Amino acid sequence: MNMEVTQISVSDVENTAAEMKRQGYRLVVMTCTPAVGGGFDITYSFDKELSLKHFRITMPAESDIPSICKSYSGAFVYENEIHDLYGFVFHGMTIDFKGTFIRTSVPYPFKKEIPAPTVTKVKKEDAA
Repeated sequence: MNMEVTQISVSDVENTAAEMKRQGYRLVVMTCTPAVGGGFDITYSFDKELSLKHFRITMPAESDIPSICKSYSGAFVYENEIHDLYGFVFHGMTIDFKGTFIRTSVPYPFKKEIPAPTVTKVKKEDAA
């Protein structure tokens, strides 16, 4: 299975969601994962007739992001979850739980960025 992800800018988030809605796509999921080299990838996945489209923004921790609730009212669930776990602020959510959607023992438990992996070359010695 080939998964194509289109990188977009944060300023394109609302327009991209509106266009997906206009074309009849449904919002499947929004995910947030640490990005290679720092920051976080937020991926928006849409489906129409078993055809998936993925759009991704890469953001530094605790950035402000426009909500897509104008196009997909149910996105407030994903946006509140990402806020509570990672610390991102989504502007324009239809329902904003203000950090109480997911209760955690520490605020924003996943907001720490993971550094890029270190690669160590090991020289293989010739066997005698």
